[in-house]
Amino acid sequence: MPYASFAAFLVPFAIYVASCPQSVGYWDTGEMQTVPYIFGIAHPTGFPTFVSAGWIVGHLLPLGSVAWRMNVMSGAAMALAGWCAYATVVELERRRWLGVLAALLFGAGDVAWTRGSRAEVHAFLIAFAALTIWLLVRWRRTGDDRALLGAALAYGLALATHGLAVLMAPGFGLLLVPRIATVRLRTLLQAGACLVAPWLLYLYLPLRSNYLYAHRVDPTLSLGLPPGRPFWDNQHPATPAEFLHYMTGGESSNVGVGFGAMFNPAGYQSAAERFGGLVMHEFGFASIVFALLGLALLLRSDWQFALGLLLVGVPCIAFGLGYPEADSERYLLTPYWIVAILTAVGISRIVVAYLKRDDLISAGLGVAIALALASSLFISNAHDFDGRRDSAPTDFVDRVIERTPNDAILVAHWAYGTSLGYAAYVERRLGNRIVVIGWSGQHKSFYANWLKSRPLFMVNQGYGENDFRTKAIGDDPIIVQLLPK
Repeated sequence: MPYASFAAFLVPFAIYVASCPQSVGYWDTGEMQTVPYIFGIAHPTGFPTFVSAGWIVGHLLPLGSVAWRMNVMSGAAMALAGWCAYATVVELERRRWLGVLAALLFGAGDVAWTRGSRAEVHAFLIAFAALTIWLLVRWRRTGDDRALLGAALAYGLALATHGLAVLMAPGFGLLLVPRIATVRLRTLLQAGACLVAPWLLYLYLPLRSNYLYAHRVDPTLSLGLPPGRPFWDNQHPATPAEFLHYMTGGESSNVGVGFGAMFNPAGYQSAAERFGGLVMHEFGFASIVFALLGLALLLRSDWQFALGLLLVGVPCIAFGLGYPEADSERYLLTPYWIVAILTAVGISRIVVAYLKRDDLISAGLGVAIALALASSLFISNAHDFDGRRDSAPTDFVDRVIERTPNDAILVAHWAYGTSLGYAAYVERRLGNRIVVIGWSGQHKSFYANWLKSRPLFMVNQGYGENDFRTKAIGDDPIIVQLLPK
């Protein structure tokens, strides 16, 4: 039934495309709308799969703004994750329209919806993680070596997208048991090659870093700043030592905090309670009841598979909720995807427990329950369509351009500076202005020298020290000019 398969992808994709703005975003969104297009280097760990795909889409898709293209690319990845939910439910339950509704249940959740309608690395991560799970489920059922090779490649691409994929390895390992013992050595070697090959994408980081520095591409180098500034050459992973430091989180990394939380039993109860509240908000009470029933029934029928699914998702919860991050819920996309699968399984098997499996009433009742849950979720999150009208970052850039001279140095912290970076390097509409990412006092040792040749402005931040005179230029956004004493 091809209509079901198409619907599982196209309906979520249409929702995301209808929700994403043409405008650049703030924070990491602005970075991920900028770095792929200029083929720069993002913050650690570089996300080479996303950046490489973004360069291709950004330059070859002749539609909309570059920012919109990156948003749509992420929407396609999130929709692919939804399709994998459909395909996994079909493998497990042989019920296509229930699979479609599992895709919609995942895709209409607030976290998936909002992250699927903006440039988001985690959309790529969940797409490849979901693809890996589906292919492993198919391989477990059929023994088809092509599915195993595809799963290895998908997981390799996940690892080349985000370091969070490393935490999924124990779960994926358990999903291989016990069938892996029957696989030929040649196939295992091929699978190993498929797994490792995507890691070669990381080579672009030192190669590109060396090229960019040798050709002095980053305009902040002209200010005397050392290499390693955002957008072009973030943290300058040019040498083996610098690359290793970058890959382990780089400067000001909180990765260790996240790992510490994972292995600290004292925080497990708090994390579990917090996740319970978040997942209840994402899916609603009824869906969680069916998900718990689905988990219990899976444990009874195939405990290794059920435990493997849990081991894929639980480490993401422990790390994501322990990591000091303003947007920690994007780390929960994989657990949310698993919850959508378990909900569909719970609906299917509970209905089957009371009605004959092939009975039309059984199928219809299962679809009706899932449709009610997905529709309720869609209606409650329909406000996410309003994201398409968000032009605040573009308006912010316009006001900065209007109130600062063409040769200004603009110092802005990360949350707002990424929008300015997009305007500078993608739209090319900042003129000769140079964007420096940082807090107002972070580079103050350079300010006196900069003021000899260029005007200097703090954007959306003040300057609290008294070593320079200050002049307020505007308050929406806050723009403060620094002047010599």
